[in-house]
Amino acid sequence: MSISQEIESKINIVELAGRYVQMKKAGVNYKALCPFHSEKTASFVISPVKNLAYCFSCHHGGGPIRFLMEMEKIEFSEALHILAKEAGVELKTDYYKERGEKTGDIYDMYRIATDFYREEILRDENKEKLNYLLNRGISRETIDRFGLGYSGNPRELFTRMKDKGFTEQAIIDSGIFVGPGRDKFYGRIIFPIANFAGHTVAFTGRITDKWEPKYLNSPVSDIFNKSAILYGFHLAKSTIAKEQSVIIVEWQMDTVALHQANIYNTVGISWTALTKEHITLIKRFTKKLYLCLDWDKAGVEATFKSLENLYNEDLDIYVISLPDAKDPDEFIKSGGDFQEEMKKALTPIAFYIKEWAKKYDITQMTGKKAIWEELKKMLKHIKNPIEIDAYIREIGKILNLSTDVLYSELKNFREKRIIEDVKKQTSFERTELLGGYMRLYGYFDLFLEKFQYTLEDGMSIPSFFVIKNLLSERESGKNNGAIDLDRLSAIELFIEEDNASLSQEIITQKFLELIGYLNKICFEQEKKILLENIDPNSTEYMIERHKLQEKAKKIGVKFN
Repeated sequence: MSISQEIESKINIVELAGRYVQMKKAGVNYKALCPFHSEKTASFVISPVKNLAYCFSCHHGGGPIRFLMEMEKIEFSEALHILAKEAGVELKTDYYKERGEKTGDIYDMYRIATDFYREEILRDENKEKLNYLLNRGISRETIDRFGLGYSGNPRELFTRMKDKGFTEQAIIDSGIFVGPGRDKFYGRIIFPIANFAGHTVAFTGRITDKWEPKYLNSPVSDIFNKSAILYGFHLAKSTIAKEQSVIIVEWQMDTVALHQANIYNTVGISWTALTKEHITLIKRFTKKLYLCLDWDKAGVEATFKSLENLYNEDLDIYVISLPDAKDPDEFIKSGGDFQEEMKKALTPIAFYIKEWAKKYDITQMTGKKAIWEELKKMLKHIKNPIEIDAYIREIGKILNLSTDVLYSELKNFREKRIIEDVKKQTSFERTELLGGYMRLYGYFDLFLEKFQYTLEDGMSIPSFFVIKNLLSERESGKNNGAIDLDRLSAIELFIEEDNASLSQEIITQKFLELIGYLNKICFEQEKKILLENIDPNSTEYMIERHKLQEKAKKIGVKFN
């Protein structure tokens, strides 16, 4: 039996998959909505007999190792190491060295460092550091729960790692040290950052006096990507699934403070806005999300960016505004009732208007118009008509404006931006898009009517062969293999998604804009050929130029 087979034989796939999906019993197996793609009918099957979790729709998943690799977007060695610890199977360093891998070593070093920092904060000589946390209202239980520690003896930690068989260079490369015996986090309170499985992959060090910087963080590494890891998620995930909501805060101390207040569905984004990777992880557990970032300038900007990343993610989103406090930690310490503030949480629209009302006078028509202009820029990204309707109604109510007028304004704005977006695309993209429109909507005759040049004239345009081959296939009824059908199908899917909320009139207008662009390219080529070798002061030049001006009017292009 191989090492991977031994590990998988000791892992319960039902328990493992259950951390990511909500499953129901279906005979001898379990079924769930697939975590790898969006679906309404469950096609993800978890088989305890075969120890397999697999989607028969998108064909993702497999045994425990393959399942974890695909869920966490990690390499084989990392998944193997994570599950080995759970299975109680020892993976020796030699196992990784034989394959030229270092992942196992890095995990071991971070585990050793985490244990060491926890020991250090409990030493008598470091009592003031422990008291610093206790005085901030963090209990011993919470300290243990989050594995908080202190870096007070860098040489001893370095020696401990060497005694475990790691080379000096490997220890320095781990990101924990900046040199032999020089701990990157020396003199700081340590917040271990764990991955989904609860294994430490990074640290944040917080100073307790007036040194700078206040926070020091681990660098991005093979096992740590701050855009994909949420602080405290391994501790919060079960509560998030149970309560069907998650609270997003900005820092480690905010996360710890809310857990201390028995609000266990709290996680932190470390030094970044909420990313698409974070959102993907959250959506596996809940559809309800509360943002409660700091209320300084940087925190408000991070809230705006986070909301932007949440567009069209099919989540119920709220923003918690804390009165007279810059962050959740300060609010909790002042005796505030966080649960009560959650009940008052703002919708994204209410948050936008509240923030923009600091710049524009909402009681004046000029202020309402300015805020509406800002809101239109946001609404143009929203695809779901039900969501747009709800937002429009809310805007009308807050700003005391007619929803009919707002709908009309938004429709004109979206149509204008759609046409502008088409005009910004490159000739290569437009040529392929034209092919997609022709095949998807049957615009072949419309193309032949509006394109003012021959197919041979168009062949100088990048990827025009797509259109020529489509027309040839339509005429002959045969596919000669010259068309990349997979790519064309992908383009059609893009067009369908992009035009989902548009009328047929606007779709046709977009198509005509694309043809107009090709006409312009061909016209410029014709003009260059006709005029570049003629004396600009000659009669012939004036005659040819006049002909081109007349043609430009006929086909609707500008003549310069």
